[in-house]
Amino acid sequence: MLKKIYYKIIRIFTGIKGLYYKQIFGDFGKFSTLGKHLILSSPKNIFVGKHCMVGPFCRLETYPQYGNRTSEPCLTIGDHSSLQHAVHVYCAEKVSIGKGVLIASGCMITDNDHGIDPEGDLYVHQALKAKPTTIEDYVWLGENVCVLAGASIGKRSIIGANSVVKGSIPSYTIAAGNPAKVLKKYNFETKVWERI
Repeated sequence: MLKKIYYKIIRIFTGIKGLYYKQIFGDFGKFSTLGKHLILSSPKNIFVGKHCMVGPFCRLETYPQYGNRTSEPCLTIGDHSSLQHAVHVYCAEKVSIGKGVLIASGCMITDNDHGIDPEGDLYVHQALKAKPTTIEDYVWLGENVCVLAGASIGKRSIIGANSVVKGSIPSYTIAAGNPAKVLKKYNFETKVWERI
């Protein structure tokens, strides 16, 4: 009986917080939660699905002032996705995180780089170069994975801890390293991850 009352109170409290978050985010799905000590930049460009968890000390930042574009940057996080402690996401154009994605602590995901002209202005002041970054449904990123601008990670893939992802990782594969390389692929006939 006490357990039912406890969960009812939690649901009501989460619902009230969700209504507040809906006002500051582009969208904020039911039963999603935010940890403490977040850094948010332009949250109106951030769209969080249902039943998501964003852990403490995360940074979700969109940069509407950068680039020559006609549309606002867009960071989307699909339903049932989980961003653990201190995940950083930087979006100047488009970062898409699918449904059911597990992102371990300390990961960094971006869709942009600063200019690299050594004879130009300070690097921090050089124009950002953005390419959309996509993480498809049910991906698992291990601790401290870095996903760079323009990267694409296919459905149900696993990226090993401390890896750097650039380019494309196919669906149903395990990749690791710097840069991340595919090590195993799932075989649907044998039901085993097979080394490539």
